[in-house]
Amino acid sequence: MIGLRQLVKIPDLGLGECADGIPDREVRSVRLLSDTDWIGEDIAKALIVSDVGFLGDSDRLCSTLATRGAAGVVVTGHFSDDALRPIRATAAHYRLPLLTSSRTLHQWKATLASWVYEMSVNALERHAARLGSLFDQLRAPTPDMVQSIAELLNKELAAEVVVVGARGEILAAAPASAPIALASVLTNPLRVVGAEGRQLTTPAGLFARREPLGHRDQFLAVALKDPYGHGEKAFIRNAAIALTLVLSPSGRAGEPDFRQALTEIRLSVFQLLMTGHVTDAQRVMAGVSPGLLDSEEARVFIINCGAAPRDMVFAEVEKTLGEAMLPVRCPAYPEHIINVVPVRPEYDPEKAIGGLITAFEGAQVSVGGSSPYSLVNVGGAYTEALEALGRTEYRSDKMIVNEKKVLGLADILPADLARSWASRVLHPVLAAPGGMQILSSVAMALEFKTAKASRIIRLHRNTLHRRVTNVLTDLGFTPERVLDRIVASLAIQIVATHGADMSPDRTVTLDDVLSAAPVSVWADKFLRPLATDSRDLLGTLRAWVLAEFDTVTAAAQVQLSDRTIRWRVQEAEKLMERDLITVWPPTDEDPGEQRLSGIRPLTVALYVTTPPGGARPALTDPSPTALQGPPT
Repeated sequence: MIGLRQLVKIPDLGLGECADGIPDREVRSVRLLSDTDWIGEDIAKALIVSDVGFLGDSDRLCSTLATRGAAGVVVTGHFSDDALRPIRATAAHYRLPLLTSSRTLHQWKATLASWVYEMSVNALERHAARLGSLFDQLRAPTPDMVQSIAELLNKELAAEVVVVGARGEILAAAPASAPIALASVLTNPLRVVGAEGRQLTTPAGLFARREPLGHRDQFLAVALKDPYGHGEKAFIRNAAIALTLVLSPSGRAGEPDFRQALTEIRLSVFQLLMTGHVTDAQRVMAGVSPGLLDSEEARVFIINCGAAPRDMVFAEVEKTLGEAMLPVRCPAYPEHIINVVPVRPEYDPEKAIGGLITAFEGAQVSVGGSSPYSLVNVGGAYTEALEALGRTEYRSDKMIVNEKKVLGLADILPADLARSWASRVLHPVLAAPGGMQILSSVAMALEFKTAKASRIIRLHRNTLHRRVTNVLTDLGFTPERVLDRIVASLAIQIVATHGADMSPDRTVTLDDVLSAAPVSVWADKFLRPLATDSRDLLGTLRAWVLAEFDTVTAAAQVQLSDRTIRWRVQEAEKLMERDLITVWPPTDEDPGEQRLSGIRPLTVALYVTTPPGGARPALTDPSPTALQGPPT
C-alpha cells in the first residue's frame, strides 16, 4: 500500500503539490490521459497523469474522477500558472488531490507509470503478508496474545510499541524499553498534528501515533524513526482492531475492516497462484486458512452474477461454502466471482455452488467449472472454467462443469514432435532466468487481452504490454500480427502441457506438427457444427481468417458488407459455442487486440483442412531472432 505523500518524496517522479497538505490517498495504479490513451472505467485508487492540454473540460473530468474514487491528478511537463488555474480550482472544488510533475507524459508512459504500479504491488504484497501474520495470531490464541501482537508490530515496522489498559497499566511493550521511548505519549495529552489528531513527535524525534482500543482509556501507542507511510498506518490500524478483539472478545467494531483485509489477502493469494508462485501463496494463506492450499490439485469455478448484486452473491458463497475454497471478486470482470477449490476426496463442490443458481433464480446467474489441475497451473484451470462459463451463454443449462479435462489442440498433438518445435521457438525466453513465468504472463495477455490480464495477475498494463512486445520480438515474430501471436501462444500452450526440451530438434517445423494425423481428426470435429449450415458460415470464417480478421478486407473478397461478415461470425459463435470476434464496437481498452482463446483453434483447424493448392492461413515459423537475452 503506497500513498500520495510517499510518491511526492521520490525524486525520480519529479512530483510537487499544488496545495499544502494533500491527503495521503492510496495509489494502486497509474492511468494516462492523452490523445491516444484513455483512462477507462475502473479508476478507483488510480493516479491520473496527463498534460494540461488534455484537461479541457476540467469540471466534467474532475467530477468523474472524484465520483469514481481516483487517487488524484498529476499534470506533467511545463505549463504556465494561467494554464493550470482552471484545473486547480476545479480539483479543489471536488476535493481531488492535484500534483505536478517535472517529468514529461512520454516519460510517465515509457517507465514511470509501470514503476509506480510495481511499487504499489510490492507494497500490497508486503501488507498482505503482514496481515497474514496478524490473522495467524488471532487463529492460534495464546495467553500472551497482546504481547505477541506488540512484538509483531515491532518486528515488521522496527517500531517502539506499547499497549495500555483501561486503568493505565502497561499490558505489553516491545521492546522492553518502549515505555521510555514513548513516555511523552503515555503521560501527556496528544498534540494534534494534521487532520487525524492521533500523531505527535516525541522529544527524541520519533513519529508517534496512538490508536484507541474500544474502551475509552485503552490505546495502542507506536513510534517510528521515519514518517508513516500508507501501509504502516493501515497495518497499525489493523493491529489495533486485532487488539480490540483480543481485549474485548465480544467487540464487533473492527469486523468490516478485517473483512476488507481478508478480501485483499485472498486476492493477493489468487494472483500469486495465477502466476505460478504456489509456495508464496501457501505461505500467505497459512495465516488465514491453515491447510486450505495443502492439496496438490485444485479446480476453478467462475460465477457470473448476472442481474444479482455481486456482493450479495459473494456473501452467499462465503456462507454456503465456508472454509472449503478461496473466493475472490474478479478484478477484471465486475460481474464474476472466482472460486479456487482445492481437490479433496471427501468434498464435492458442485452441489453447493450449483445451489447458487437456485438461490438467485431469475437473476440469470451462471457457473463454469474446470476439471482438476495442479496448483502450479491454476491459470489453466481458470482458462478452462472461463470457457465453460462462456458456453452457458449458448445453452439453457446455466451450469457447465468439466469433470475431466477438455482436450484442446495442445493435448492431442504428438508430444515429442510438438515439444521439440515449441521448445525451439521459445528457446530465447526459456533459457533466461524465470523464463516460464514470463511466458505464463504473456500467455494470459494473449488469451484474454492485455487490460483484462493485467488486472487478473496484478501487473501494470503498460508493463505487460511491453513484455508481450519484447517477448514476441525476441522470438522473431511481428508483435502486432495476429497470426504470429497465434503461433506464439500455441507454442506456449504446448510447453505448458508437454514440458520443454532444452536441446530440441531444430529441424521440426510448425507444418510438421500440424500435419500429424490426430490433428486432422481434431480439426474436422472442431468445424463440424458449421459443415451443414446453409449460410456458408464456414466460407465466411475462412475469408475472415485469410484477411487476418479484418472484416472490411474479408467483405471485399467475398463481395459482402463488413456488417454481414460480422453478423455471420457471430452466428458461427452460437453454433461453435465460443467467442470469436472482438466485441463490436471496439472498447477503449486494447483497441485492435483479439482474444486468442477462440480464434486460435479456428485458425489452426482451417489451416489443417485446407485442400492441396488452396489458400490457407499464413501460420509460419518465426524468423531467426538476433536477440538472445532475457526479455523485460
